[in-house]
Amino acid sequence: MAENSSSDFPVLVVGAGPTGLMMAAELARHGLKCRIIDKEPAASDRSKALAIHARTLEILEDIGIVDQFVAAGIKGYGMSMYAEGRRLFHLGFNEIDSRYKYALLLPQSETERLLNNHLERLGVKVERGVELVGFVQDSASVLATLKLQEGSEQNCRARYLVGCDGAHSTTRHTLQLSFEGSEYEESFALADVLVDWNFPDDEISGFLTDTGTVFFFPVGHGRYRILADIDKVPADKHEPTLADMRALVDQRCHRQVRLHDPNWLTYFRIHRRQAPTYRVDRVFIAGDASHIHSPAGGQGMNTGLQDAYNLAWKLALVLKGAGQPALIDSYSAERHAVGKAVLQATDLMMKVIELRNPIALAIRNRLAPVIAGAEVAVHRVSREISEISINYRESPIVGDYYEGLFGGLTLLGVGPHPGDRCPDIEGLRLRDESSKRLFEIIRGSKHCLLLLAGVEGKASDYSSLIATGKQVQHQYGDYVTSYIVVGSGTIPPNLGWDGEVLFDDRLALHRAFHGIAPGLYLIRPDGYVGYRSFPPNPAHLFEFLNRIFV
Repeated sequence: MAENSSSDFPVLVVGAGPTGLMMAAELARHGLKCRIIDKEPAASDRSKALAIHARTLEILEDIGIVDQFVAAGIKGYGMSMYAEGRRLFHLGFNEIDSRYKYALLLPQSETERLLNNHLERLGVKVERGVELVGFVQDSASVLATLKLQEGSEQNCRARYLVGCDGAHSTTRHTLQLSFEGSEYEESFALADVLVDWNFPDDEISGFLTDTGTVFFFPVGHGRYRILADIDKVPADKHEPTLADMRALVDQRCHRQVRLHDPNWLTYFRIHRRQAPTYRVDRVFIAGDASHIHSPAGGQGMNTGLQDAYNLAWKLALVLKGAGQPALIDSYSAERHAVGKAVLQATDLMMKVIELRNPIALAIRNRLAPVIAGAEVAVHRVSREISEISINYRESPIVGDYYEGLFGGLTLLGVGPHPGDRCPDIEGLRLRDESSKRLFEIIRGSKHCLLLLAGVEGKASDYSSLIATGKQVQHQYGDYVTSYIVVGSGTIPPNLGWDGEVLFDDRLALHRAFHGIAPGLYLIRPDGYVGYRSFPPNPAHLFEFLNRIFV
């Protein structure tokens, strides 16, 4: 029997790791009250996940805190892999289609500190030492039983519950969801140490041998995270010694390396697992509660942060009474597909890295430099690792309309598809003559409707676009901002539009969005294309908007 009962909350977030902190902060940024709990009495001081990739940095820019992260981290501009005493290949991140052409290397403890500070600035504080014991749900709410630090229990009723409570998730277990997958055969040794050597301190270095691998991740001031695979953990040891790590490094590196001053040494095993769904009625799971995989590529924490970013705006619209239920239905469909793809990609990377067969090793070591030298391959790998390539093309809440020549061309891959990440465009001019990037313009919690007049917009084109913009502003102005995008430098006079205007003087936006002729794009609050139309057909646009908004 619970001893007392708390006030109701729209959302209860369980777990205050990176995913939970992002979830609570995004809910608060979108104007929702939430409660966030964590069973641990204090935040972790372990470095754990290190890499923050370009797409996640774009998200941190959107919510206004990227500068703090960049100032605290180390920019990793690439990765070099070595074998047989030579460098097999170098993968530079300069091909990433983002202003963040690097992986930011930052200990997870620092990521959590910065996210927690951001959350507290939004008026929400983590309740530590509070554990989820269980919950029941009905058609209207979730009733959670919480165990407080002193041992008493408390009831908390919420409209929705989001479990961000890690690989051993109580939320997932209570939902009786399976966690399908398996454990890797290898174990791993990890060390956070100072390293004296003559290798670059602004890239990741990996050494591949027939006895195993070792990776060095710079974390600043001469300190590195070292990760090495081993056959099995010694039965009499819970953690490696510095001498153990030195022996592994000496065996696998072809140059002299000195390790000293460790502040974290541990052994661990890794799994590849995924829940079959990320939602059961009013309860969601995100981050490691829904998917865990190999650390290859540094995808784990980034995927969890993007789970939260995807779900928060949808929950906010639905809880405000403005969004259709289809919005939150789409969370599991969109993010489960991403999680599955990440699981497959990281598993493949692990298998390639962990090759032991001499023939397979020889083939890998000969082919790797050739593949890395191919521009197409480098571009694809950089997009995959940076997570810029993530899309929701198969989502139930994206769509398009097309007809004629220009509409047909969209099917051939010209311009971003519905579900694709919106590309960033520089040098757009506003009415006040200020210059901004597209990401700066679409930043915030609203949808953005880009009404493109075409390269040489005619008066009739502008008249039609403005009529559409006015109707959208009238019906959905609280949730959608409409922009007339001008390609010819000026709007014909006397058309009566007092809304937002973007002057695309260099036609960069029109080219990127295939705006040769008039068209429109609806950009979601998470920066992905929700809908496009060539030509801009108002009837089909409002049919789509009615699927999204109440």
